[in-house]
Amino acid sequence: MNYDVIIIGSGVTGSAIARELSRYKLKIAVLDKASELPSGASRANSSMIHGGFDDEPGTVKSKFCVAGNKLWHKLKDELDVHLDECGSYVCAFNDKEAKHLEELLAQGKANGVPGVEIISGDKLREKEPKASVEIIAGLYAPEAAIINNFEAVNALIESAKINGAELFLETLVTGLLFDDEKNIRGVSTNKGEFLAPVVINAGGVHAGEIASWAGDTSFKIIPTKGEYFLLDRTTQGFIHSFLFSCPSKAGKGVTVLQTAEGNLMAGPTATEQEDPEDRSTTPEGLAEVLKGARRLVPDFPINLNITTFAGVRANTESGDFEISVLKNPRGFVNVAGIKSPGFTSAPAIAEHIAGLLKEELADRIKLTPNEKFIPTRKNIPRFLYLNMEERQELAKNDPAYAQIVCRCETVTEGQVLEAIRRGARTVTAVKMMTRAGTGRCQGGFCCPRVVEILSRELNIPLDEITRHGGESKLLVGKTKEFLLNK
Repeated sequence: MNYDVIIIGSGVTGSAIARELSRYKLKIAVLDKASELPSGASRANSSMIHGGFDDEPGTVKSKFCVAGNKLWHKLKDELDVHLDECGSYVCAFNDKEAKHLEELLAQGKANGVPGVEIISGDKLREKEPKASVEIIAGLYAPEAAIINNFEAVNALIESAKINGAELFLETLVTGLLFDDEKNIRGVSTNKGEFLAPVVINAGGVHAGEIASWAGDTSFKIIPTKGEYFLLDRTTQGFIHSFLFSCPSKAGKGVTVLQTAEGNLMAGPTATEQEDPEDRSTTPEGLAEVLKGARRLVPDFPINLNITTFAGVRANTESGDFEISVLKNPRGFVNVAGIKSPGFTSAPAIAEHIAGLLKEELADRIKLTPNEKFIPTRKNIPRFLYLNMEERQELAKNDPAYAQIVCRCETVTEGQVLEAIRRGARTVTAVKMMTRAGTGRCQGGFCCPRVVEILSRELNIPLDEITRHGGESKLLVGKTKEFLLNK
């Protein structure tokens, strides 16, 4: 299979690059080993669009964070993504931390963050009454926002596909291919060879290993686990934005936030580990999260927790992004170490990559504008947020929208069917696209119905439906047959 560009990894960065490059007349292949999107760190994160004051001026991160923030505020309308412009607060509990706020304020101004200011603890509590009475000051960034990260990644890759890019899931890249001059020829995968003169490494926690295949050992990825609590949506309004502790060398620390869908969330930890795939939660990690959450919000209602989860982010020894075009082999591009604020930075990184291809790889690829580029994409209807007239109109045109599948999130059969039309093949893919299974019962009610619909629409047996691909089958067979065979 021949392409102009191969992108390894379809997290938020890989998907953003795919969409940006689809502005040009290019044949693009996006490869990911996952069975649904988002996966990896793009699925399990704080979902924040950062203001841009955290990053030291002159770093690669500082270059892209503020620009990415501005782009997301534009993309939310183009791609029909749920983004809440809620602002954020870094909280100081003593004079030393208050002094650190001034350093962050100076960084923010140097990075061009609009509207950033230090406010008193009392003024902070006027906006966030649940915040601790021990907070003496806060750094307020009004441009910070919260996004539905599930929607955002799917929106980017769907937009890329609308404009001609091809997505290959369950496609594990196993090596690079080189021509006779030792330059990039493509990649080998579990599904055969994909050929292209340009390969972009957006492999997340595996980006270091992929780079080493090209002979680049200039950086090392340090898998760093972050654990979270997610509370029931009945907590909506408990707080309205992001509350941070003062950052340390380990990271931005535990955050308490309201998600784009109204859940209360707290996390993450920052635990370095060897295994890039270990996303287990631990009693120690969750205890650390709860302690940090209650420091910021003493009444944090942990009794309303509905699930815990962990993500693994791709830290580097430098602490910065690793973005480069290798001189040897020609055609290999690193987009690695994209940790926080990676989600924020992704659209700006994508624009930068397009520029790099024009400037540094013009001998291997030509970027001719795609005059048929379509910038917009519509989300699956969010039935929960529609008024009664809008719901009735949907159901009138398609009776499947009158059938509730997920009670917790008010997801209809119509939404599940639309997710399948857009490529969902697993229970988790339906969850990512519709939120079926994200509510209080965590799929206890809707999962059997989703399995039934997937089986019917994909024309495969019930016991072949998986949670997230591979061997994650949910059923072993019919009950009576199973018992009789025993």
